[in-house]
Amino acid sequence: MTDTIATNPEHLILSIPSHPKYLQLARGMVKKIAAGNKLSSHDTEHIILAVAEACANIIKHGYMNQPDGRINLYLEIVPEKLSITIEDFGRQWDPATLEPRDLDDIRPGGMGIHLMTCTMDCVEFDCSGKNRNQLRMVKQLGG
Repeated sequence: MTDTIATNPEHLILSIPSHPKYLQLARGMVKKIAAGNKLSSHDTEHIILAVAEACANIIKHGYMNQPDGRINLYLEIVPEKLSITIEDFGRQWDPATLEPRDLDDIRPGGMGIHLMTCTMDCVEFDCSGKNRNQLRMVKQLGG
């Protein structure tokens, strides 16, 4: 997924350590990009939430709360869409094994992927790379 992103200078890349204190950098970058592209505050907050949830899941489940991993965010804005790819090198997992929790089961945690899929227009996982996981989320712009 990231091969074209890494070679195109028009894309934005942010690499952060796998520690919660750096999530503010990811949220801030998304907020700046959204503001610069005239996204509504409603859409902006939802995109920020999706990115924060994805990164928090990576820290908790991929890196088992160890702060020595990396999370790479690749943002691309092309006409009519914002594409965000989040890459990590933590524990591999199979997205096909994901069992969504019943929404009536009210308790803390476990709703990150549901929030991402409700917020973004497209959510794709690629965990087939050796020692690499990627999440690609797309938001259509302008309606």
